[in-house]
Formats: sequence, structure tokens, C-alpha cells
Amino acid sequence: MILITGAGGSVGRSLLRGLHERGIASRAFVKNADQGRVALSDGATEIVVGDVRSRDDIVAAADGVTRIYHANPTSIVREVFIAEYIVEAARKHGVEHVVYHSVIHPDIAEMFHHQEKGRVETVFEDSGIPSTFLRASHFMQNYLDFWEFVRGGALPYPTSPNSVMGVVDAEDVGEVSARILAAPVEKHAGGVYDLSTQELTRHEMAAEWSAVLGHKVSAVKFSPNVVTNPLWSVASLGALVGTTLRNNPVAAPLQIVRGARQSSNAKGVRNWPRESQDCYVRMMQYYDKNGLPAGDLTVLPELLERPATSYREFARREARRRGHVTTD
Repeated sequence: MILITGAGGSVGRSLLRGLHERGIASRAFVKNADQGRVALSDGATEIVVGDVRSRDDIVAAADGVTRIYHANPTSIVREVFIAEYIVEAARKHGVEHVVYHSVIHPDIAEMFHHQEKGRVETVFEDSGIPSTFLRASHFMQNYLDFWEFVRGGALPYPTSPNSVMGVVDAEDVGEVSARILAAPVEKHAGGVYDLSTQELTRHEMAAEWSAVLGHKVSAVKFSPNVVTNPLWSVASLGALVGTTLRNNPVAAPLQIVRGARQSSNAKGVRNWPRESQDCYVRMMQYYDKNGLPAGDLTVLPELLERPATSYREFARREARRRGHVTTD
């Protein structure tokens, strides 16, 4: 039995499907019954509803499991204490392997979020429990929060369209996680793996969507301050409306309405604690100026035993899933 925290996220859901396909029992740790129903549909053997910040919930959830996959919720930026609970639970129940979903370049000093994941890696390293760290790049899926705007011709994000971002498909990360958890412990114990596919500016991402959707898609920047000050959203929406009207005038009115509704609280960020919102803003400001380089691009294909999913392949797949007839 494998315990999966973060089972409601893109990687967690892909991981549950991968374990199910391999006939491996999984227990999905979720925050509510709705997430639990989704986890069961993804192939989870069992679900447990709890709060990942609760020592008692973590210890109870680990009873009877042999391995743990841990992905911390993005809304919680201080996570060392959660890792300490997982170590305690692992020792209590004889867990033989912990796989931790970390982040690419955890040593970036300007971003607390990245450094905190580096501190969590240290907690697991010092525990003596065989551990594996998956250092994932920026998810391609992050832009699906704005799918309706993309359909309309605009690819918005709170960073410069010229910033170079290393990206990875979350479903590839899920598949790698399933492979590692299904393998003998000694094969990946102590492994630290960069999970990156390619580097792109958002102008280049928009060009990929243009080819797939058959109409022009342009990158648009909005301020990350919309998270903490909704007044910023007025100017941001104006830029999105103008771009959509130029690129896809027939569909523009409907897509503008749908896009505004869909992205008004992407990832529930307006409900996050203020500290987490501030961390998000600082992270986007860093990406705006510096981008986020990819890690070692040779690692992911080796772990997958196939080429990693390119951004074009990702865009084509996600468009088709949403009922759009692709043109490339």
C-alpha cells in the first residue's frame, strides 16, 4: 500500500492512475470528500480525508503503508513541520521509502518557496529513511487555468512573455513517480532527479497554441498583484479583452466572459493565507525578471524510457480533451 499526499493535484491524479494500471494499491490522502471521489475515479484503492498539517492525521494515514509519496499543497509555504510529521509516521509504521515532490533549483535564495523545499529535502535526508527527490520544473498545466482565454487568443500569466521558463508535463512527472514507487527501493533510494522537458518563453508557448488551435494566440502579461489587490485586475482584463478581440473576434465575447469567470480565483489563490499570497507574488516577480532555467534535460527521458512530452504535444492533447479540433 502506498500513501499519496497531494492526491488531488495534477501529478497526484496521474500517479494514482499509474499505480492502478500497475496493480499497486494506493491510499489517497485528500482534504475533502469531493477530492476523495475524484481520487477513487482515478484508481485509488482507499481514501483518507484529513489535514496534511495535522500530525495525528498523517500518522494515522500512514498505518499499514510501505511507501509514501509526498507533494505539499501549494497554498502552504512553510512545510518543514509537515515533513517532520511524515518522518515520524514513517518510523512508527516501518515505511521503507519516501518519494518527495520537490522543485527545480531549490537553492534560489530569492524565493522562500524554493528554499523551503530544499530544507524539506534535508529533513528526509537526515531521517535515515530511504528517500528520493523529484525536482520538477514549471508545469505546462499552469496555463490551463486560463484555458478560455487561450481559446479566445490570449495566453495570460503574471510574468514577462520574454522570460525563459523550463517546463514539464505534470503527467510525465506522475508517470515517473509511479515507476519509482513500483521499483525496488534500492534502485532509486538517494536519487535526486531533475524533471525538465524544454525551455520556452511565453511568446513561444503562444506560438505552439496558435499552431494547435488554428488561430493566433498572443502572450499577455498581467500583474501578480491582482492576488492581493483586485484593483489591478481592471487593467489586466483590458489587455486580455483587446488581445482576444484582435486575434479571434468571432469567439471573443463568449471567451472573454468565460475566461474572466474561470480565472477569477485560479488555484483558489484568493483564499490562501496572506503569507502564501505574498510568496506567490514574490515568486512571479522573480520569474518576471529572471525566468526559471530548466534542469538537466537528459534525466526525464531516461526515467520515462521514452521522449518527454513536448509543449506542442501537451497543447494538442489538452485541446482535444476539451473538445477542440486541432489543426496541426
